[in-house]
Amino acid sequence: MRSTRRMVMTVLTLFLCASCAPLTYNRTDPGKFEGSLDVRWIKPDKFIYVPSQEDPLRFTTSDRRVIAPREMYTDGGSIPRLFWGVPGYSPWGYAPAYIIHDWLFEAHHCDVPEYRDISFDRSASILAEAIKTLMVTKVAPKDETTLWAIYEAVKSPIAKSLWDKPMSCNPPMEIKGVAQPPGELLFKIRIDNAPK
Repeated sequence: MRSTRRMVMTVLTLFLCASCAPLTYNRTDPGKFEGSLDVRWIKPDKFIYVPSQEDPLRFTTSDRRVIAPREMYTDGGSIPRLFWGVPGYSPWGYAPAYIIHDWLFEAHHCDVPEYRDISFDRSASILAEAIKTLMVTKVAPKDETTLWAIYEAVKSPIAKSLWDKPMSCNPPMEIKGVAQPPGELLFKIRIDNAPK
């Protein structure tokens, strides 16, 4: 009886997921990316986002809010390693969107004044907008289910507990007082919003 109930719940959940993905995608408005994304390797599993001096990464949300990340530690998307081989679930697959989302967490933790009004829920919807922007501009393939799954994951109680974590401001000390950013430049991406 229990296994039948569990199977019915699993099928129902999968059905609901399949129907939620297009709804989430269609209700999410895209924004606009500009600039370059520079990520540097410091040591194994330690990366720093460094804003480009000439052309910093910026994301304008659907309601015209400009998000401009500052230097910070990043892991790209916090995708569990188990899923890295699944198309669309690489920690760098939607790197510009993940950097914007990481910055919103860092700005919240460091109490950056111009970002105080962005709530946890809004940070999740901004990530969804950023991912959709990459999809509609054909920088990344359109995948409604992936957008929905990532959006739901960043709204989870686990993500909320990370958002609420006290004393978690962690600016990269490697950058303080140096003219040249440390580490090896792993990749530089120029964001181009023009549809292809």
